[in-house]
Amino acid sequence: MKKRILVAEADAHIRSLICDYLAAADLLVVAVEDGQDALNKVELELFDLYLIGLYLPGLDGMELMLRIREIQPLAVVILTTDYSGVEIAAQALHKGAFHYLTKPLELEELEHAVKDGLRQSEESEEVGGISPAALEISKELIDLLLLKGFSPEQQKEFRLLGTLVNYNPNEKIPLNDQLGTMIWVESGRIAVQYSGNYLDTLRPGDLWGEETFIGSNSIFTDLIVQSAANVRHFNRKRLMEFFAYHDESLIKRFMINLIQCIYFKWKKSVTKIGQNPGYSTYVQPSDLG
Repeated sequence: MKKRILVAEADAHIRSLICDYLAAADLLVVAVEDGQDALNKVELELFDLYLIGLYLPGLDGMELMLRIREIQPLAVVILTTDYSGVEIAAQALHKGAFHYLTKPLELEELEHAVKDGLRQSEESEEVGGISPAALEISKELIDLLLLKGFSPEQQKEFRLLGTLVNYNPNEKIPLNDQLGTMIWVESGRIAVQYSGNYLDTLRPGDLWGEETFIGSNSIFTDLIVQSAANVRHFNRKRLMEFFAYHDESLIKRFMINLIQCIYFKWKKSVTKIGQNPGYSTYVQPSDLG
């Protein structure tokens, strides 16, 4: 499968130069000249590599990179800038950028940067077991992992056990025994924090706290709503009552599925920690406009 590259560059000449090189290298290219337009595309589909100009209309390159990493934490981002923006580009490296190139671009340097960036994408796939452009756990994947072996009727019953709660931006989501310590995100985005540091972003289809079904005292993170969210809380007592009315094999199946979910997320976390030096910096939603 061809690698997918997003190019966001305001300078038409440089944009054309980059696109011509990538097309000649048999890569699939989507090119835009506006930062907001680029973000809109990323919200619809993820890419294997991002080439972003530091100075863009609509949303500048630094803000765009932070937004992309919010959506796709393992994103490989290469910034392009003139010499006046080198200091800012260097700061971007500490926030998770893979590399930066100065203008005017040298094709040889561009070639090396793109090859190295795609190699990092491939290494992420080897370490995490899944490519960066497909890393985020989709609702279908959660269904496959958590509810594997459940009949359609049992899957429906399981979801209805959850209490649906609406949350507004900047609200902290409570994780307690009464409401439920395991959550399933139906809409919106939620930041996962530990001691004030950003760890992850939950999106529709994501689970959090599934390990509390095994041990209810294992909560150590805070969940802060980034955009209006609908969250389904699962109370451990209700889940146990659900399994009590079914064959014993169902809870055994569920426990195996839980372990698989936790293992998948562990691999995902190891990949992020190992390949994103600036990953611990939490970005407040207000800082992104």
